[in-house]
Amino acid sequence: MSRPTMADVAKTAGVSKATVSRVLNGTATHMRPATEAKVMRAIKELGFRPNALARSLSLRRSGTLALLLSDVVNPFYAEVIHGLEDAALGKGANIFLCNTNYNLERGLTLIRSLIDKQVDGVLLMSSSMEEAWLEELQANAIPTVVLDPVSTEQKSGIATILVDFDQGIGQAVAALNQVGHKELAIVTGPLSLKTARVRYEAFLRAAQKYGFDPAAITKIESNFRIDGGRAALAPLREADVSAVFCCNDLMALGVLLEARKQGFELPRDLAIIGLDDIELAAESLPALSTVALPRYSIGQLAAELIFELLDTPDASLQRQVSTQFIARESA
Repeated sequence: MSRPTMADVAKTAGVSKATVSRVLNGTATHMRPATEAKVMRAIKELGFRPNALARSLSLRRSGTLALLLSDVVNPFYAEVIHGLEDAALGKGANIFLCNTNYNLERGLTLIRSLIDKQVDGVLLMSSSMEEAWLEELQANAIPTVVLDPVSTEQKSGIATILVDFDQGIGQAVAALNQVGHKELAIVTGPLSLKTARVRYEAFLRAAQKYGFDPAAITKIESNFRIDGGRAALAPLREADVSAVFCCNDLMALGVLLEARKQGFELPRDLAIIGLDDIELAAESLPALSTVALPRYSIGQLAAELIFELLDTPDASLQRQVSTQFIARESA
């Protein structure tokens, strides 16, 4: 049995192929409801499915978006992908997932490959990125959304999502101050990365606001991963601090796991706060206090911004999302 065609739908519904096309493309705004209903009944009766390739050629869209991230094993991205995919599927689009593994040259190669594949839009969520990536995408008129961009300068065809780290990190430092902590430490990601510097600087601003001397805060530069958190416990112990803020949950969980292994009673011996609110944070023992990012909402917002740029290619868009301290058992 051959696959039903648009002509078969038109014949069954008693309308023209052009009418069927308008219904499928969502351009039947002035069509009589009864006519549109006949077309939809015929589509259902025949089990008709549009040819995705032909439809993409007629609309000059591929029906694909791409998410470029820096570390595919980081559970932070799971909810972002969920939100992005839900919003994209609602518009009939699919998602390519690309992993840079913190490698700038690999990221540029991936971007050029996505341009060759003619994706409709790209979401950049890589901790390590450079302006050359945006220049390539902009030169090829690919709508692009950037989370925490390298530069806050607004550019045509590019949307930026800024994260207000000051709000949630400020709440976290205020909580530590309220219960009497005096000696603080911070475990950062690699400070060569803008993402790490932004979080570190937000922490220093909050510390100063609540009366801590930034110069007296113990700083440990790490790698955004669990093993980096584990390795950070030794210098934390040497510095004899009472509380540590880690710039993501994976490092915080690393500190927590190593502290428990070494017999610490948490949070009495060491209060620990992370950032991201990944699913594992609430399941650790003790449950990890953290600064939450609205990860699912970020994914949804990114998709919405890409579709907005597709409709208005020369637009320059910017949105901001907030963070919130979640107090649990580790601090």
